[in-house]
Amino acid sequence: MSLESPGAVLRLEVRPVVGARPASSDQIDARLAEAKRLLETGVAPGRWEPEAPPGVRGRIRFERAADAFPMLHDLRSALRADPSPVALDLVAGLGAGDEAEGLRRSADAVRVLGQKRRQLTRAVTGDTDADVVLSALCRMLDNLIGGWTDAQWQAVHRRDRGLTLQQIGEELGIAYQNVSKRLIAARYSLYQDVLGAASLVFSKNTRPRL
Repeated sequence: MSLESPGAVLRLEVRPVVGARPASSDQIDARLAEAKRLLETGVAPGRWEPEAPPGVRGRIRFERAADAFPMLHDLRSALRADPSPVALDLVAGLGAGDEAEGLRRSADAVRVLGQKRRQLTRAVTGDTDADVVLSALCRMLDNLIGGWTDAQWQAVHRRDRGLTLQQIGEELGIAYQNVSKRLIAARYSLYQDVLGAASLVFSKNTRPRL
């Protein structure tokens, strides 16, 4: 029987988007500094735990595993809310369980992602069947966001904030019909469904490692 997970750990690493436009080292450093500030201020005080350099990386501990995937999306969306000379990805390893298991599982997830440069998201619960499903859902999430343009990220971020198509259009200086076209092209509705399914499977299935 599925049970609510006692918690989770979300381990994050920031990196420039693979295959993105060339940028200077100063531009990259400036964007990484922006990402660092976002992680320090965009998460509830005391929950973001930075890890040692190189790069910008750290972890967030959740009392409710159901909060992990939504937080991951919010942070990714905030990073890509507006066009920048340096587009950034968040590599995310999610581990369900108490603090010790969550840390171990999230580290395992990031280690696997380090061998698969095109994959950004991996979640581990300790339940073999659930992890197979999560692997497929995470690959779908990565496939969807991997195809989003700067313009689509702009629309997604603002739609996430609850703005109407008209309000988004006014903010971006475009017709609301074009906002709708961006969201449809991004397959935003499907993305939301997949994100919700991944969060449900992740939060309802966990077993201790033997």
